[in-house]
Amino acid sequence: MKLLDLSQTIGDSVTFHPELVPVYMKYGVDFCCGGDRTVKEAITKDSTDTEQLIQDAEKALSEPRQAGRSGEKNLSELTSEQLINRIVSRHHSYLKQELPLLSELMFKVLAVHGEAHAELFALHKLFGNLKTELEGHLVKEEALLFPQLQKDGSGIASLIEELESEHDAAGDALHKLMELTNHFALPENACASFELLYDRLKSLVADMYMHVHAENNVLFKKYV
Repeated sequence: MKLLDLSQTIGDSVTFHPELVPVYMKYGVDFCCGGDRTVKEAITKDSTDTEQLIQDAEKALSEPRQAGRSGEKNLSELTSEQLINRIVSRHHSYLKQELPLLSELMFKVLAVHGEAHAELFALHKLFGNLKTELEGHLVKEEALLFPQLQKDGSGIASLIEELESEHDAAGDALHKLMELTNHFALPENACASFELLYDRLKSLVADMYMHVHAENNVLFKKYV
């Protein structure tokens, strides 16, 4: 019996089956932006090895589900207030701490390796723009959207649409980031700082995917 529902939306598949996240990440399947696509549409478009992806997904779904952090609930089981608190405490706090550190590390690696690796200049510019956009985005959510959602959720349709558009732009930047780093493949002469940069960028992408998924495919759907 097949466990992976190819007709389910990719967003819902992650909401109800978080064990699929590592599988989608491994094969570069975007489950946050474009979360309304079916699983079949998403894996066919984003992955070059759909058969192996499906096999890995079936294996993940067949194994006993491991408890999350302290047995936490799935996103689908959280109230709006719980979701907002989770997004702010986990994803927003992470970005506020990580973006400045990544910026400093990025400049350090560029200064040492930029002559031999011209792609680092494009990566530095891309990350700088993404950092600026994300910082403004976080303020917009915390100062405008979340208080209104916790109040009564009225009059926020256009703001949600605007934020989803910003999510799409961030998603495009993350895809470009992965292309520039060849999916975080280190060059032969990479130093410890170079390796640390790629590891932290990879963690940033993973966190952003879950961040945007929690908003686009779970929280926002409660109101739009």
